Amino acid sequence: MAHDVSVQKAVRSYYVFDRLSLEMAAEKAGVSFGTARRWKANAESNGDNWEKARDVQVMASGGIENIAQGLLAGFLIKYRTLVTELEENTEMTTASKVDALSALADSFAKMTASSKKLLPETSAIANALRVIEMMANLIKTKKPHLLPDFLEMLNELEVLVQKEFK
Repeated sequence: MAHDVSVQKAVRSYYVFDRLSLEMAAEKAGVSFGTARRWKANAESNGDNWEKARDVQVMASGGIENIAQGLLAGFLIKYRTLVTELEENTEMTTASKVDALSALADSFAKMTASSKKLLPETSAIANALRVIEMMANLIKTKKPHLLPDFLEMLNELEVLVQKEFK
């Protein structure tokens, strides 16, 4: 189905200026994620890199705090996407999922540590995620039979952490 050019511009605007994930931008504009992804790739091949435009928009909209927040927000979107993929992957063992989750938590801790000086509130979030990582490793080592329940409860824990540290 062909879409009006204004719909493509709306997806780009939601993605670049509103900093929505591409999935959310597509949904808000009423197009499929595949269509939005294709538009983004086509735009990039024609010299319109939406990622760079998004970064420039963050920088142009105000100080270093906005840059750090933009980088962290982009990372969080990718982090959440990977966690969802882990939860939905039926081919991975639970232990492999916990290993991947630990690696993601480590990446998040490094990302937040690098932005800690610019955004002190991220330090608290990093500490919370480090505790979650430690708990995952403890369960994996001491009570591996509890791993499925732990992974199931991560969604609820994510909501609590977001409320506590927003």
